[in-house]
Amino acid sequence: MSALTSLLSTLPEGNLPKWLLFVASLGIFNSVQNFVTDALSKRVYAAKPAEVTPLAGRMFATWTMSVSMIRIYAAFHINERVMYHLAIGTYSIALMHYLLELLVFRTCKFNGPFLSPFIVATTSLGWMFSQYDFYVKA
Repeated sequence: MSALTSLLSTLPEGNLPKWLLFVASLGIFNSVQNFVTDALSKRVYAAKPAEVTPLAGRMFATWTMSVSMIRIYAAFHINERVMYHLAIGTYSIALMHYLLELLVFRTCKFNGPFLSPFIVATTSLGWMFSQYDFYVKA
């Protein structure tokens, strides 16, 4: 049995924990790329790419790594109310950020690079709210 298979077998039942782990993995990749280059971030904030500085990229990388750690922990402890709430909080803050950047600060364009994190945040929030009673017992 591979180490990955062994690790995945310790996840709680259902697909939501796997989704949290998958999204966290993407977040770790995104963090690494933000520490190395700002090219992908400039595509997300395509309306004002000059505002994506190396410092902003590193700060975004640090934020993304932090929320990825919360999501990893939540994937394995999804039945714990506090972890579930923290995971919901990470997606709520992400969604708020992207909506503000699109509608208020106008740094984003409604394009593929913007839609990816927007869809992940909205899908995750909807899924987590709809499955709350299944995973979190009173």
